[in-house]
Amino acid sequence: MPRSIFAKNKNNIQEKIKMKKVLLFFACTYCLIACNNQSPKEEKAPNVKIIHAEKLEASPERSYSFISQPYRTTELSFRVGGPIYTFEAQSGQFYRKGDLIAAIDDRDFQIRKQRAEAVFKQAEADYRRISNLYEKGNISGTNYEKAKADYEKAQADFKTAANELKDTKLYAPFDGYIQNVNIERYQEVKASYPIVSFIDLSQIKIEAYIPEDMAVNARKISADACNIVFNNLKGKTFVPEKTFVTQSATDNNISYLFTAIINNSDNSLLGGMAGSLSIPTPSSSSSLHQSVAIPQTAVCHTNEEGSFVWRVTDQNQVVKTPVKTGKLIKNNQIEILSGLSAGERIAVTRLTYLSENQEITIQE
Repeated sequence: MPRSIFAKNKNNIQEKIKMKKVLLFFACTYCLIACNNQSPKEEKAPNVKIIHAEKLEASPERSYSFISQPYRTTELSFRVGGPIYTFEAQSGQFYRKGDLIAAIDDRDFQIRKQRAEAVFKQAEADYRRISNLYEKGNISGTNYEKAKADYEKAQADFKTAANELKDTKLYAPFDGYIQNVNIERYQEVKASYPIVSFIDLSQIKIEAYIPEDMAVNARKISADACNIVFNNLKGKTFVPEKTFVTQSATDNNISYLFTAIINNSDNSLLGGMAGSLSIPTPSSSSSLHQSVAIPQTAVCHTNEEGSFVWRVTDQNQVVKTPVKTGKLIKNNQIEILSGLSAGERIAVTRLTYLSENQEITIQE
């Protein structure tokens, strides 16, 4: 093939390639311009379920759960040590005040007392004899003081030995029941080792933690204004004989310990029984009338902002609204003491996706 023809074909190919590049450049430029001129797609308002805050009706009283306790619980122990000689106590056994519960083998204590008594009697006789001589001026004051000191020491040692012998026996300090037994007969025990746990059920103690407003009111009312019911004693209501309220908040710094004492002379009540304690609400307090109820799940919380809800405005926008929460109530609802009014709308779904003044679509 002639060289001129080959060169001509080559030039035609190069021109076609250049033309394609130009056309491709204009096509890309047009696409970019079209994309830049296209209006941004508007974000769709989230579909959110809402509820209305419900007014919490005023109640003449508030109830608090409890587990009953014995009026008194004490760990009984010996003040001396030794082998247990007498012991027949069983858990649940009743003892009258002064009944013997346990005794330590007192053989060595008897000998110790007899020895101390003999020394004491000798020292007492010497002291009387020397006192007579001293009054007549027949003996020095030094000898008199020594005899007096020996007498007083012997007297103290004798009293100690007598007390130790007495302490080998363990008596019931009040009418009550053996709760726990910690030893066996013939076991060697040390002084202060707990022998039994002893409880007093002549009265029953009820304890519940109450908020500040109720604590202030409880101090003003009489004990018979409170009512106590036990879950397993249906239809029977008990009235406490005495009530007490701590004068300062407990360790959690938000509640006060309320204690009620019930007479149990007929032994119908036991420790560990579950029940409910009802206390009259403050007549001057309007907090309950202003409070509302909403689902627990509607309340959000952060360390920086505390508790809040997403309130829905008339324009269907959400506004972060701080609230003060109260007690938990039935049906997984929570009491809102302030921040919301009855009838106001709040969001209950998609809470973590909401932002201030965001417009929403109400889920039907």
